[in-house]
Amino acid sequence: MKKIVIVVAVIFTATHLYSQAADRKITIQSSPFLLFSDIFVSEGENQIFTTDWEVQYKVNKGVNLSATLSVLAGNRTITNYNVDYEHYNYEYPTYDETIVQINLKPMLIHRPFETGLKGFFLGFYPSIGFLYLRNDNDDSFHTEAGFGINIGYKWVFRTGFTMQVGSGIGKTFSFPKRESEEYAYLNSDGRITISHTDIHLLDFKIGYSF
Repeated sequence: MKKIVIVVAVIFTATHLYSQAADRKITIQSSPFLLFSDIFVSEGENQIFTTDWEVQYKVNKGVNLSATLSVLAGNRTITNYNVDYEHYNYEYPTYDETIVQINLKPMLIHRPFETGLKGFFLGFYPSIGFLYLRNDNDDSFHTEAGFGINIGYKWVFRTGFTMQVGSGIGKTFSFPKRESEEYAYLNSDGRITISHTDIHLLDFKIGYSF
């Protein structure tokens, strides 16, 4: 709770310093709520660390280039459950699982109103990474590749403080296919994947532009 209060206080202070920003060419930013994912998922043996870091570069007023590196690592307990197939019960035991995911996402950012490093944007990206899963039954490595589109808005304040909000949708495939792809799962950059489809409901980032 203290972490959330601190972030809200920083954002509130920065918004009162807003004015027409100087011409800046580079932004470094991150998703603060990913760092606080332990608040929401840590329970008992579940411990997950997630972070992402993005660098944006202004090519001209209408085009930016971006690269995001994201990491997810931790341990979780998969709770047992029963499945009834036409009155036949199948029980899956509880087991522990270690997960590590690293993803790299380069992006072409188009600003149709030619606002430079800030303002409304459309982002188009491929992504590539790998996923490692280890549990009581098996160890597996998966190569992940995908593509997608983002939409959002970015503010650059007089002090250089930067805030960005957005959302997006895309497709990600893993090779070999992970067994749980029919279920929803969280990715290192905050995307939720459901049967190959990525949904990014709230992509919120803060950082600094210079």
